[in-house]
Amino acid sequence: MSNKYEEGIAFILEGDTEKEFYLSLLEFLCKKHGGILERQLDCGNSPDIIYSLRTPKRALMLKFNTVNTVTQMPHSNRWFITQCKEKHKDVGSWTVFLCYDLDNYKNDITKFYEGDWANLRTSLKKKAKAVHDIAAAADIEDIILSDIDGVSSFLGSSSTMELPTGSKGKAKLKKLFRQVGKTYHEGKRARALIDSLDMQKIIDTSSAPLAVIESILFELEFLSLKS
Repeated sequence: MSNKYEEGIAFILEGDTEKEFYLSLLEFLCKKHGGILERQLDCGNSPDIIYSLRTPKRALMLKFNTVNTVTQMPHSNRWFITQCKEKHKDVGSWTVFLCYDLDNYKNDITKFYEGDWANLRTSLKKKAKAVHDIAAAADIEDIILSDIDGVSSFLGSSSTMELPTGSKGKAKLKKLFRQVGKTYHEGKRARALIDSLDMQKIIDTSSAPLAVIESILFELEFLSLKS
């Protein structure tokens, strides 16, 4: 299977909601640029799921790993070595996207410590073609709320809802759901909400540098990228 792909792309994500968001983003970008994204079973000694992304110019293998807790940080480095580099040796090079909240370690109850992502990045840079931080001082729900009109519409409001006060997007989103008698769920159960959003608006207005993903995957030249 590996010899069909010119390059590998590894997404290392903070949690399950992030995975659903970035899969939805990729589907939007494929529609925008004429690409095809397919979920496939990668058979072998350790079967897992890969995504095949075919653009008008090339074929890419995409793999996803969610960190979830600080104890999984070292596993993410090993995952990249064993499940990307070693398992798919015919894939010429790998680019890694680290998708996380810069301020997560400051929370009263935190899954990560300051410097965890930087340490992971340093380890990965020794093995990957490039490592890009898709990071912002905001959680994934803050990014979702970049399209408050879309969130309001999803919740059945005929007008744009007012953003609740608070420092974190997750708490704000939960309040908005409660206002209409609903409950916000993370992970796969957030996918319907995410798919209803205006992804172009989120790319243009979010504090996370999402356009970097678009530029690299579809080989656009109008962005200045730093690895």
